[in-house]
This record gives sequence, C-alpha cells and structure tokens, in this order.
Amino acid sequence: MQKYFLKLLILVAFVSFQTNLFAQDTLGRYLNIVTGQFHPTVMDAAKLNENPSVNDSTQKLPIKGYNINSKKINTGFDVAPITPVQLQGEPLTKLYNALVKLGFGNYTTPYGEVWYNSLRSKEYAYGIRMKHLSSSYTAQDYGFAGYSDNEISLSGKKFLKEHTLSGNFDYARNVVHFYGYDANLNNLDKDLTVQRFNYFAANADLMSHYTKAERYNHEVKLSYYNLADLYKTSENNIKANGFVQTTIDKEILKVNADIDYYNLKTAKDTINNTIITLNPNFYATGEKYKAAVGVTAVMDNLEGTKFYFYPKIDLSYNVVDNIIIPYVGASGGLHKNSMKSITDENPFVLSQLTLKNTNDRYKLFGGIKGTITSKINYNACASYTSIDNLMMYVNDTKDLLANRFDVVYDQAQELNVRGEVAYQLREKIRFNLSGDYYNYKMTNELRAWYIPQVKITLAGNYNLSDKIIIKVDLFYLDNQYARTIENKDMKDEKFVATQLKPMFDANLGGEYRYNKKLGFFINLNNVGNVRYYRYINYPTQRFGFMLGLSYSF
Repeated sequence: MQKYFLKLLILVAFVSFQTNLFAQDTLGRYLNIVTGQFHPTVMDAAKLNENPSVNDSTQKLPIKGYNINSKKINTGFDVAPITPVQLQGEPLTKLYNALVKLGFGNYTTPYGEVWYNSLRSKEYAYGIRMKHLSSSYTAQDYGFAGYSDNEISLSGKKFLKEHTLSGNFDYARNVVHFYGYDANLNNLDKDLTVQRFNYFAANADLMSHYTKAERYNHEVKLSYYNLADLYKTSENNIKANGFVQTTIDKEILKVNADIDYYNLKTAKDTINNTIITLNPNFYATGEKYKAAVGVTAVMDNLEGTKFYFYPKIDLSYNVVDNIIIPYVGASGGLHKNSMKSITDENPFVLSQLTLKNTNDRYKLFGGIKGTITSKINYNACASYTSIDNLMMYVNDTKDLLANRFDVVYDQAQELNVRGEVAYQLREKIRFNLSGDYYNYKMTNELRAWYIPQVKITLAGNYNLSDKIIIKVDLFYLDNQYARTIENKDMKDEKFVATQLKPMFDANLGGEYRYNKKLGFFINLNNVGNVRYYRYINYPTQRFGFMLGLSYSF
C-alpha cells in the first residue's frame, strides 16, 4: 500500500511541476484515484507555433520624381569699393638747389665753395661748382709758401630712353711758389718764385642702358684739355675711349678701346705722342669661381713706333661662403707721363721735362680676400712688377737754389705687399685701414727716390643721427730717400741717398648740423704740429685749423 501511495505522490508532484512550468490555465488541475495496476502517462503539451514579430509604426511614403524650376531674382545690391592698402616707404629726402660753404683758418686761409644743382628729374640734370682756397703761409727758414686754388665746373646730363648723354666743362687756376730754399741766405721776392697753372677741359659722354644682356651695351667718351704754366709751357690732349659689351652663353665679352694724343710745347722743344690701346676681355662666373681673361695691345710712338702686348688674367675661387676667397692674376700696361699727371703730383717741377711713358712689362699678383663678418671685410695680397722707365723726382742741381725738381727714369723690379681691413656699421661708422710695403731693386739709381718703403693710412667716419659727423684721417710714411750731391763744387762730387724723416700726420674734422639747412664745421690739420718733408727742403704746414659754416637753400 505504501508502494502505491508513493507512486501517487510522485505523480502529483510531476503534474504540479508541469503546471507551473508552462503556466497554462487551460490545463486545469485534476486528481485521479484509480485502483488496480497504475500506468502513469503524460499528455502532450500544447505548443505555440507562431514566431514573434515586430510591427513598425513608421509609414513609408512613396518616392516620386521631381524637377527644380530655377528662376533668377533680380536684387539691387551695390558693392562698396575698398581702399587699397598702401606700403609706407621711406619718404624722399628734400633737396635744395644750392649749398654754400664758407670758412677761414690760420695762416690767413680763406675758403669758399658753392654748388648749384637741378632737383630730381627723369629728363635731365645740371649743376655748377665753384671753389676758392688760398693761404699766405711762410715756412720758417724757407721762402714764401703761399698758394691759391680756384676752380669752376659746369656739368649736365640728358636722360634718353636707353642712353645717357653727359658732358662737362672745367677750369682751374692754381698758384704755388718754389719756396724750397734757404731764406736766410737768399732773400727773394715771392714774385720770383711763383708758378701758375691754367687748366681748361671739356668732355662728352654717351652711355647705353640696355636691360637685355645679349644686346651691345656701349660707351663713347670724347675729351680735351689744355694746360699751360707761367713759363710758356703748354700741353694739349685729345682723347677718345669707350667700350662695347655683350653676353654670349651667359658669359660677358667686353672690348675696351682708347686713342690718346697729346702735344707738349716748351720754350725749346715740341713733343707729340699718340697711344692706341685695344683691350678685349672675357668674363666667366660660376657658383664658386670668377675668371677674367684678356689681352691688352698698345701702340706707342713717343720714341719711335713700338708695340706692346700684356696679359690680363684674374682668377678667384670662393672657398668658404665669401669668407675665404683666394685669387691670382697677371697684368701689365703702359702709363702715360704727361705735364698734367706730373704737376698734379708734384707742382714744384721744372717747366721743361723729359717725358717718357712708364712700361709695366708684367705684373704677377696673388692674395686672399673675404668677409669676416657682415660688417668687416679684408684683403691681403702681394705683387711683383717688372718696370721700364719708372719715373722719379730729383732736385735740379744745375740751379743755384736747387728748389725745383727734374724727373729721371730707371728700370726697376717692384715688390709690393698690401693689407687692408674695412669696417662699416650701416651709415653710422666706417673705418678703412690699409698698409703697403714696397721694395725696389734699381738698375742705375741708388734708390727709388721719394717712394716710401712703408705707407699706412687710416680713414674713419662717424655719423651720429645725421646730426654730428666726425672724420679722422691718419697716415704714416717711412724710409723715403732723396738724391743729393756729396762734396758739391769739388771734383769728386757724387750722388748719395739722403733719408728723410718718417712722416706722421693726423687730421680731424667735425660737423654739427643745426638743421637741414644750416651747419657748422671745424677742420684740424697736422694735429701733432710736426714739421715733416714730403720733398727735401719743402716742409709742410704745421698745425692748422679752419672754422666755417654751410647753408643750403
């Protein structure tokens, strides 16, 4: 009985489990009690055969084709103009037509200079300049050393479409005195030692300004001058020179030509000379190198017709960004010695001179140059030159006073070593220091007369806000020699070399610009108050000063 009761409980539990599992109320709950042998069975469950589905509430609208029918609508919109942006460049400096400088210094030294020029123009330019400077200086123990310089110059330019036509006329009247004698032994009137030069010159120049390099840029210049002194010596010079330049395959071909004729008339003789020069050059430039190669052909008929040929080679290579640029070259040339070139350098010469042209047979040079910084550049070089007819000054010992100079010529070998350093800070500070060492090997003369062995110069300029300007010029000359006579008036007299004292001179200048029109200046010369001799028996002025003013209008 227990066995059947146990089976009944299991059946009831199973049915209850099935009822809770399917949670179907339709199954109902029932209890069957049977007798006899029990065969429990479970009826099949009623399965749900429908799959779940989601109903979308969004309705899809049908897509239909459409066309846009565009139509322009006219609007009345006006664009307001915009003022263009203008770059503010530096304004043009106001120019004045005229500038006048007046000054006066010790040794009774009046000074006056006037400039009058046209203002800015794209068509022409013209100007006039006049100058006077004189002094009544008398050197101690020497003769009257006064001088007078008067100059006037007219110039003009006409700017054409592709050319510039220019010309000028110059006149100068210069007076000096042969004061190089012992005034304690010879008391001469100053009119007996005077020398006067009158100089007239005119020239015309036509230069092209083609912008295309392959065109033939050119320049043609014609010039004339007449120079006459007080002793009936005069010189006429007519000169025509110019060049033609073009570019071939990015390289430059330039041909220079020159015809130079002069006529010298003295009281005893007449000299004519014509020098014709032709100089073609080819210039090539690369990324690192520059090269100039050419030749100079010269015809000279001063002492019979002679022909000369000189090389012209200049090669340089930029090793390090313009810091180190070594260069080498070779050249030569014929230099005309005329009455004008000689008296410009030494006005105390005789009126009757023997003229020869100096021939630099060849010149070999080499050096190194570059920039140390953006403000400092340098140049150091050495050269060796073989010279025929090197011109030098010697005292005219035939005259009792020996206060005039003659010229002599000699063959020489020249060695020159030069160094130069320049510094520039914008337009505010500029300095240039240069030094030269010369060594001459003469053929006949004992020395290279009046040519210094050492020459050092320093030039500086300081500009403080374009209001105060200070200038300094220093120079030093060492080891100069003059040719003198030993045992004069005796049978065994001979020429000897007399060394001159070293020369050092310091000149200072200052200018104060009160405004753009009015300024004041002071010049101090030979600040050390040293007496030195550029030529023997010709001492220079000691300390000198000049005060003055300038006015523009």
